[in-house]
Amino acid sequence: MFGQVGGASTGQSAATTRLRVRSVLTPRDHPLPVPNGWYGLVGSAQLGDRTVVSIRAVGRDLVAFRADDGAARVLDAHCPHAGAHMGGGWIEGDRLACPYHGWEYGGDGRCRHIPYHDGRVPERAAVRSYPVIEQDGFVWFWYHAGDAAPGWDVDPVPEVSDPDWTDAVVYESELVAALQEMGENNVDYAHFNYVHRAGKIPLLSSTFTVDGPRSRVVEVLGGGTTFTRDACGPGIAVLRVPDTMTMIAATTPIDRGNCRLRWHFHFPNAMQSMADDLVETVIGDYGLAADRPIWEHKVWPERPVLVKADAAIAEFRRWYAQFYEG
Repeated sequence: MFGQVGGASTGQSAATTRLRVRSVLTPRDHPLPVPNGWYGLVGSAQLGDRTVVSIRAVGRDLVAFRADDGAARVLDAHCPHAGAHMGGGWIEGDRLACPYHGWEYGGDGRCRHIPYHDGRVPERAAVRSYPVIEQDGFVWFWYHAGDAAPGWDVDPVPEVSDPDWTDAVVYESELVAALQEMGENNVDYAHFNYVHRAGKIPLLSSTFTVDGPRSRVVEVLGGGTTFTRDACGPGIAVLRVPDTMTMIAATTPIDRGNCRLRWHFHFPNAMQSMADDLVETVIGDYGLAADRPIWEHKVWPERPVLVKADAAIAEFRRWYAQFYEG
């Protein structure tokens, strides 16, 4: 998915690495808009020193770059001067230079320098910038349809820095689904028996609780296994099976109807030999792979016909509605 598409350019003070994330999915409309929240744009390791990444997310063309000060920044991709895509540009100090005419943009999205112009930089020479938090191996960016400031922080995951836990095992993919449809899956307990063939491991109890933009699913399975899913807004979730696995799920809308997954799996060092099998359990034939054909062909009923056993789905939708406030 990631590939170098350019090297040093004329006027560049030092080599800049350019990467482009190419979606394999056809743009897809959907009745649901892109929700507001924090999203994982790229992994920290992908955004190396003096690197520029071009990527499609939240229905927009974006660029992420790491300037000479080491900070990660995210901007809309197209220069307002003549419309060039700045993913082909280069780093000048703490700024990104457009490859067409060399206009230089800071992390706040404002043009700071026009190399062939001695006068004042026009006020309209600016692009939309996005708040960024970098932690736990991700570059998170804040999207809001009305461009409002972040409404909450990203919760850190202690296992990432714990020496008793492994480094991340990374899974990346794209799939056809609106983000809310994916989220609802976690409280759609009935589908586990039919889609994931979970009947041999009965679900003994389940709870869904909310706290502002955060929610928690707790499931107790036969055999005494407990599974938790802590969501931090619509695009971040931390899934835990105690003493076995912690997964940070960054699920980012490419557009209204398609998502990009970047999931980081961490394991206790003692479980490292089982890592591949555990990842396969999550993404394989009875995990994520089983959901894919359902999402690819389903429609979105605005008023689904629910029964008493589907109560958690209705509760989930009430909680999720807050992320569409524009």
